[in-house]
Amino acid sequence: MNLDSLRSAADLSLDKPHGTRLKYMGGCKCMLCRAANSRYETERAVARKNGDWNGIVDARAARRHILKLSKAGVGYKSVADAASVAHTVVAEIRAGRRLRIRQRTERSILAITKTAYAGGALIDADPTWKKIDTLLDEGFTKSELARRLGSKTPAIQFSHFEVTAKTAARVDRFYRAIMLGGEAPLKKVA
Repeated sequence: MNLDSLRSAADLSLDKPHGTRLKYMGGCKCMLCRAANSRYETERAVARKNGDWNGIVDARAARRHILKLSKAGVGYKSVADAASVAHTVVAEIRAGRRLRIRQRTERSILAITKTAYAGGALIDADPTWKKIDTLLDEGFTKSELARRLGSKTPAIQFSHFEVTAKTAARVDRFYRAIMLGGEAPLKKVA
């Protein structure tokens, strides 16, 4: 990374409203900006006291984990989405271009498991069909389930071998809403 290409806090703060820490860091010392800075420093002090240190750490553990997830079929974008980290940051860690990261970023990435598939990824259909079978045993018809799951046709039309992660998640949400006593989400069908 070229340090000459980094913009100064003063430049970054030009279009920011008063009452933000960045505006304070850019040089504004009005009451709103001082209050924003004070609030930030107070929150960080409390977080540090509670053990929430967010310093810079080596990115190797995160990189190993991303590569391990990749071998299990979980792409870097899925890791980034599940960890709430920017795609470019995860891509740079994965490629070995980003060598140091914040500890919170590392914790978020390390918490991701191989179940963080992208919506279009094909996964084993067995758990999904077990939930469908249980719902059928509870009295739902296949056409009612298809409607409730958002299908435009009155039939469940997915394979018994593989389903998309998105379909599995939709069935799981509906299943848990019904079986755990919540309101089942109704999908409007055009």
